Amino acid sequence: MDIDWLMNECNDPYTLERLFYVERYAWLSLSPDMCAVISIDGQFEDVNTHWERATGISREELQGRYLIEHIHFDDRERVFADMQKLITSDIGSTTFSFRFLCKNEKHTRLNWNTIFSPDHNAYFCTVHDPTQEKAADQRAYRDMLTGLSNRLALEETLPDVLAEAEEAQSQVAVLFIDLDGFKEVNDTLGHKAGDTLLVRTARRMKFVVGQQGKAYRLGGDEFIAVLPKAPDRGFISGIAGQLVEKLRTPYDIDGHMVNTGASLGIALFPTDADTPGGLLEAADKAMYDVKRGGKNNFAFHRVKAKA
Repeated sequence: MDIDWLMNECNDPYTLERLFYVERYAWLSLSPDMCAVISIDGQFEDVNTHWERATGISREELQGRYLIEHIHFDDRERVFADMQKLITSDIGSTTFSFRFLCKNEKHTRLNWNTIFSPDHNAYFCTVHDPTQEKAADQRAYRDMLTGLSNRLALEETLPDVLAEAEEAQSQVAVLFIDLDGFKEVNDTLGHKAGDTLLVRTARRMKFVVGQQGKAYRLGGDEFIAVLPKAPDRGFISGIAGQLVEKLRTPYDIDGHMVNTGASLGIALFPTDADTPGGLLEAADKAMYDVKRGGKNNFAFHRVKAKA
């Protein structure tokens, strides 16, 4: 794509709008910090998902609100004076902090780094919670979109889980979960709706798995659930069945009823494999058996009979 041509000679407003959208989406989704796009009149146009963990306010709730609603009364004049300078002076960016009204009606002091973009006619802000700095080293092990533990965390913790199970002579279940219909949501409603779907899916997984295990996001629409103390297939089938049922319940995303589902493959330690890689491979194969069989269900790994 010729960016210079797009910016200087392209006369198609839809193409330019699409370019700005992709640019903004990438910045919001890839940043490890709270980020916000705020209109020139102070309205939250878009935010990423990190706000909910810090403030208790979800992405959907914050969008459309006005910044002034969340600034402590004693901080408002100073904050808006600093933001106005970005428009009227030659400074490229500014930093400030103020007490932000959170979900619990309490104020938390947040540090803001802000620029104003004339091309977008909006403020672009990255926001830090000083009280969370001690937890910064944990970000490497957390999926920044959903808040679940990520692939790196799975790779580091699963060997220990298996070692403990071997010592206790107990069984571990690994569930490979792939969403059905996720691509269609992205294609029809856009990446923002797709991200919202992934966040809601992660919440449902955590609710079902609860204290029985842990859910991880591998990437895209692929997830793993590990049940470290799975007594028998009946127990595992109960958890898997609840996941299938919960994940096929329709979602209301920006006024659209979204219907998806999930295909689950299950592998058992030590029956199906005795290594982390072997378990994930066996669960992945079982998941694809479900896909081929009609999706929206679960299945245990089956050892193929030799010819």
